[in-house]
Amino acid sequence: MRISVSVDSNRQFSCGGPLTLDSERPEIHELLQKAGAGDGGAVDALFARHRDQLHRAVALRLDGRVAARCDASDVVQQTLMEASRRLPQYLQRRDIPFALWLRGLACEKVIQLHRRHLGTDKRAAGREQLALPADSSAQFVRGMLARDPSPSQTLMAVELAERLRLALAQLDDDERDLILWRHFEQLSNREAAALLGVTAAAASKRYVRALERLRGVLINSGE
Repeated sequence: MRISVSVDSNRQFSCGGPLTLDSERPEIHELLQKAGAGDGGAVDALFARHRDQLHRAVALRLDGRVAARCDASDVVQQTLMEASRRLPQYLQRRDIPFALWLRGLACEKVIQLHRRHLGTDKRAAGREQLALPADSSAQFVRGMLARDPSPSQTLMAVELAERLRLALAQLDDDERDLILWRHFEQLSNREAAALLGVTAAAASKRYVRALERLRGVLINSGE
């Protein structure tokens, strides 16, 4: 049985060049130039444009046990403070789009919090309690299995979300990240490739392998 997941095939298998400075939207490019010239208002505008995106990325990955002690908004604020400190270094290189650079800093903060509060020494946040959205997770699992469940097998959305969370915990870190980036954070293949530090072609192959492996885990978990 083949995987049947609703994704844009052009995005999924895009093998375009790496994301660079020229990949920035014109308004972001202009704000970055102003920020580099010392315009504090431009820095504030840059952070404001990306705050919601960062909040979604953090909320998705933040372990439920940690979220009870540290709200996602607090993590975003810490991320932006760190971004402000590192911004001069980033502006000298600009080897990755600004939004992806911020996302990387946010992931670093989440990892640090998990280590501090849960005693983990690995990136494996998925082995903990990922806060996956129930409705999206249920739709994703049904798509992965490529069939509608029978009445006797029908599960509530929250149960399907739990099944997906447990299945993701069995994937490697990069495999899990690819699934989260592509299906829950709506990143393109080229963006995921930039975050992984690989070519778009390599990211596509990894993504397909991750889907195949996840599907196998989900099928086995339903037996």
